[in-house]
Amino acid sequence: MSQKTCQQTRTISERIIFDKDLNDKQTLFGGKTLSLLDENAGLASFKFVKGKIATAGYDHINFWKPITTDKFIKMESFVTGVYHRQVEVFTKVISHDIQTDQTEIAFTSFCTLIVLKSNDKIEIPTIIPETNEEKYLCQGFEKRLKQRKTEFLQKDEFLGHLTID
Repeated sequence: MSQKTCQQTRTISERIIFDKDLNDKQTLFGGKTLSLLDENAGLASFKFVKGKIATAGYDHINFWKPITTDKFIKMESFVTGVYHRQVEVFTKVISHDIQTDQTEIAFTSFCTLIVLKSNDKIEIPTIIPETNEEKYLCQGFEKRLKQRKTEFLQKDEFLGHLTID
């Protein structure tokens, strides 16, 4: 079985925040943040498995600090766990104040992506953490996976209580 390091999947992007990216509170719109997250996490998963992947879910989404137009952001994503066709990607957004050079973690999330069945011949590697951060995040994968499985098993009950009209 092949292996890849978290570093081999690491995807980094930076962008400046514009007025059009803001919500009514003059901070980065959450939907825009999630769109950027999906793109960055998707690219990290493509580096891991060279095949078609679909986003299955997001969890542990935390907006820690507001992001405004006086900051730019650096988004880092990398694979933190694999189970059969499920690939978990961690993303953190670091905001950088343009005036003061102060940086802080503004957002974190885990994203689950699924390797599509049309990729039958693709080998899914194992992930190898190397840094302290990678080891810490990867060691929590089993617990997060178990929680996702429990929630998935309860999906019919949950959806059964929702109305469509």
